[in-house]
Parts: sequence; structure tokens; C-alpha cells
Amino acid sequence: MNTPCSSQPIRGCDDQDEPGSSAEGDVPPERTPRPAPEPTGLTICSSLLGKRRIAALTEHVEKILPLLPRGMARVDISVINDAAMIDLHTRWHGLDTSTDVITFEASTEGPIDVDIAICLDEADRAAQAHCHSADDELLLYVVHGLLHCCGFDDHDETTAAAMHAEEDRLLAVIGHARVYMSEERKP
Repeated sequence: MNTPCSSQPIRGCDDQDEPGSSAEGDVPPERTPRPAPEPTGLTICSSLLGKRRIAALTEHVEKILPLLPRGMARVDISVINDAAMIDLHTRWHGLDTSTDVITFEASTEGPIDVDIAICLDEADRAAQAHCHSADDELLLYVVHGLLHCCGFDDHDETTAAAMHAEEDRLLAVIGHARVYMSEERKP
């Protein structure tokens, strides 16, 4: 996995719901509206995934976050295509190729404050090659990016093996199947 950390955020999520409602009279006067839920600091957006897939990914990531050695201030995840990933990879790392995940961490101290870009096209290719779903692969990319924020590295065989083992350990803790170290992915 190629997840170099940078300090520049990703902006421009184009499918977030607009707050509030333009319709009047949605709440009868005799009923008091419920307060809005507390924000979790987690945002996942994509025009490439439907609401169900985003909801499922959000649910899994919300289970992973408390298991990390750092708290969370903000985690914004953008699911993008090859063209957008190539643009980011070229702009921030000088590589004119797509990649699976790029992490833009605001600070290496205190709670995690990060923008993570994950590539659906890369996930589709890896999922097909390793006989699991693209959604499993996307979750792996998010966990990988979060682990980079927690000091994990994958730039040599030893650190990569430790990082991938931690990815699969976290997935197992939330009741999810191993993805990176699955039998199908082993060389």
C-alpha cells in the first residue's frame, strides 16, 4: 500500500446533504423536535458510492476509531476515482499514477485530524484480484490510512508486515474478515 502522509487536506466533497429543510411545517407545533445527534467527527463522502455503501463503511470505521492508540478530532474520507487520485498523487508526491490511499494529516500529535483519499478504482481491481469485495478493500484502505496517523509505517518488509498484521487484527476485533493477509492475497 502506498500511503505517504501529507499535511494538505482534501476538499470539495460534492454529495453532502444540505443541512435543514426548505419545507415549512415539517414538525407539528405541538411536537418538540429532537436535538441533532452529536457529531462524531467522521465524514465519508463520495459521488461514486450509494448511501448504503457509505453507511456500511461509516459503521465499520466508527467501530475501528476507538481501538486506535490516538483519539479522534476529525476524520474526513473521500472516495474518489483513478483520475482524481492521479491528480492528488501527482500534485503532492510527483507520481503520475493512481494509488490506493493518500493520507493528509494535519498534526502528528494529539487526536487524529486527517483527510484521507481512497480510490474506488484501485479497490475494484484489488478486490477482483484477491476474491473479496471492493467495500472490504475500501475499509482496508481507511484502516491503513488511520494506522499511518498512529505511527505505523510500511516502507520496508518488517514494518509493512507489522502494519498489515495490525490492520487485520483491528478488522477481526470488529468482527470483520481479514483483508490484507487473507489467503487469496498471499504471494
